[in-house]
Amino acid sequence: MEISINQMSSYYRAYLFFDGDERYKKPILAIAEKSANYDVLLSDKPELLQRWRIFIEQVNRGFEGIGASRNINLQGNWNLKNIELQQALNNELKEHQENKQSADPKSKYYVRLLLLRMEKILTAYMSLTNVLGGLGVSAESIDIEAEILEVSNMLILLNPQDDALKRVAKKWGFVKRVLLTYETRIAPYVVIHGYEKIREDIGEHLVSFP
Repeated sequence: MEISINQMSSYYRAYLFFDGDERYKKPILAIAEKSANYDVLLSDKPELLQRWRIFIEQVNRGFEGIGASRNINLQGNWNLKNIELQQALNNELKEHQENKQSADPKSKYYVRLLLLRMEKILTAYMSLTNVLGGLGVSAESIDIEAEILEVSNMLILLNPQDDALKRVAKKWGFVKRVLLTYETRIAPYVVIHGYEKIREDIGEHLVSFP
């Protein structure tokens, strides 16, 4: 779920940055359409499930009709509901014991953690393109340079051997250089589409696990 939340946030920032370009709206709605997949997973976490459903409802309602990219109410509500969802998620994560397999570079949990950390970097980076009236920025703020270094180190430990992960390492090397320039007025297109290819390759690698 945390990966989905970050992806939706990044695409929404891109949607605003590119003045309502439909190509960034579609992935948001695609994730929203599959939101019910979390019902069983979150059945024992009623507060988080409720916040997730409220957020998805806000997403679906906000994108009805035309002009969503200029809808100030949608922008404000998106951030408020996103903050509430993130708080509920953080509360659950505090109670959740970290999967020890996440520290094993040979496990799928390690690869998923790698993707999550990448997604958090993108969310923070895209938050620099449009502050949405100042709402929710602190919730997305991280030390981007430090996180980029951590992800790069994780990739080194992963020691990619299959073709999919080799492509991930190569693409990350390129995206990393772009991210570090902080040229948020010209680089979002390159970063967003670089990430899409990285997700595809990580997904290809993950299906190789039993």
